Amino acid sequence: MERILSIATERASGAIPTQGRRAVVDRAVWFCACVTDNGADAPTWLIYDTDNGGLGWCRVGNDDDMDDLVDAKELFGDHVHPGQVAEWLQGADPRRVFGLGDAEALRELGRKIRELHED
Repeated sequence: MERILSIATERASGAIPTQGRRAVVDRAVWFCACVTDNGADAPTWLIYDTDNGGLGWCRVGNDDDMDDLVDAKELFGDHVHPGQVAEWLQGADPRRVFGLGDAEALRELGRKIRELHED
């Protein structure tokens, strides 16, 4: 998961503006991958993008607040199984996989990540 996000981020055409340490973006989604047997040790990923082609992500620390990391016009997320995130990245319909947030924004973000990773 993190390797895919890192490759896609490196290949993104647009820059992510920042204010201090906060990314200023159009959309952001967080996934806490805690729906597993090892839920206490699960990572939380914050993935964000801009309309101008920017893409970024970070791992959210236990003491981090989303508002300290991102200023997004649209922010949503959920506690999920890591397999759900993998399905989404492979092109599965986000409404079926997650049932959260803006399905169209998730569909577009997933498409962007797949295209950048596969280039």
